[in-house]
Amino acid sequence: MARTLLLGLLYALVAALLQAVLLGFLFYVTPLSEGWLPLLAMVILALAVFIGALQAARMAGSRGLWQGLGVALLFILVLSALSWTSGALTFKTLAQKLGLSLLAGAMGGIAGVATR
Repeated sequence: MARTLLLGLLYALVAALLQAVLLGFLFYVTPLSEGWLPLLAMVILALAVFIGALQAARMAGSRGLWQGLGVALLFILVLSALSWTSGALTFKTLAQKLGLSLLAGAMGGIAGVATR
């Protein structure tokens, strides 16, 4: 189970990185306002956790809900550890990100078992 969670976390981190690079490129080449950045960052968070949970549940083959929630919690722990030095992480934003990632992880985990 730990192997599938860590591989799901790896998928989520790679997906988040690729989406962030794509978003940065879009902001560079288009006249998008930076006002869209908080919303698009939450979309990236949800999609990355969904992809990681989907892959973890597919590899595990069962208990997709728990796989998805585990990937979501690990992703938030890594994200919190990386953003700890910036000082911009408040309890409200952490709670929002945790809630969104748990929802996306649960959905991804259930979808991963269903599509196996």
